[in-house]
Amino acid sequence: MEVLNKIIKDRLLWLSFGAMLLSLLISKPQSSDISWQTIISLTALMLLVQVYQRLKLLDYGALILVRKVRNQRQLIQLLISITFVGSMFLTNDVGIITIVPLLALIARKVKIPLALPIVLINAAANLGSLVTPIGNPQNLYLLAYYRIDALTFFKMAGPITLASILVLWFWSLSFNPIPLKPAEFTSPKIQLGKASLTVLVSILVILGIFAVIPLWIMLGATLFLTLVIDKHLFSKLDYALLLTFICFFITAGDIGRNSAVRDWLQQIGQHKEGVYFTGLGLSQIISNVSAAILLAPYTRHVYSLFLGVNIGGLGTLVASLANLLAYKQYRLNKLQEDKNYLKLFLIVNVTSLFILGVCGYMLSYWGLK
Repeated sequence: MEVLNKIIKDRLLWLSFGAMLLSLLISKPQSSDISWQTIISLTALMLLVQVYQRLKLLDYGALILVRKVRNQRQLIQLLISITFVGSMFLTNDVGIITIVPLLALIARKVKIPLALPIVLINAAANLGSLVTPIGNPQNLYLLAYYRIDALTFFKMAGPITLASILVLWFWSLSFNPIPLKPAEFTSPKIQLGKASLTVLVSILVILGIFAVIPLWIMLGATLFLTLVIDKHLFSKLDYALLLTFICFFITAGDIGRNSAVRDWLQQIGQHKEGVYFTGLGLSQIISNVSAAILLAPYTRHVYSLFLGVNIGGLGTLVASLANLLAYKQYRLNKLQEDKNYLKLFLIVNVTSLFILGVCGYMLSYWGLK
């Protein structure tokens, strides 16, 4: 019943379902529209993420590091760094869900503002997640669709990762090095046996995503791990997101079979600049995941598409699902009413989008072929 209620209340699912119904007026769906490799990989990854959250592994590491900071700037830089690195391996959503409540806990003890730090944690989650194929859903899809090997993927991600780190470091300088009063935090207990098993299964998931081992081994290992850790985690799986992806796939397939739309997308797909800017622009309106699914079948310029949809996660609230999640977390954890959140969000995101957008264009134009 809990799972069904979550599905019924998911607005994004209903929007994607409505779009899918409208797309049926254009064409009949085909089984080949759905990337089952992406769906299976996403299922395994989301189950693994639930296990990490259940064992509180990221919380444990974060609290150990937080005790070592001495001033406000160091604290923000540390939280941004933890989010950036955590999002590489546990998705941008988990980076936000874990670090924002931790920030709120710290803020209650040492009196620091929440709005700008959460905006920067949001940006760090989006930018950190582009570094690996398991960091966000669009990377999972692109990896499966284009069958990208590990070396090629990390070559694509490397340069824009460095630029992203510099941008985040620049924003962190907005905070003065004001000394913080020492505060005590209770660290969660770690069960070494379960933690070790989780790390082992994590390796299998990564190997499965890169097609080194069969998908059924990856999924089977994740299902086994979930049963061992806590069978109730199956009820916490975001089934609405999986259904949303299926709706996205069907909608993109139906729209693509419209001759006018297909011709337009094929024309855009021939030029890497067109792919890059269309990915960047569409992300602001329909989210970067939807943009990746829509554009991928019509272009061979995977590097331009990768840059466009990942940098495109910056900008508007709907550009990335992580942006909406961060805003929701801010509203849940805020200590007092602050009407500047959306203003700060736009300032940071639009500025970062412009800077990294220029970097992305240069990389797309002169980078990997």
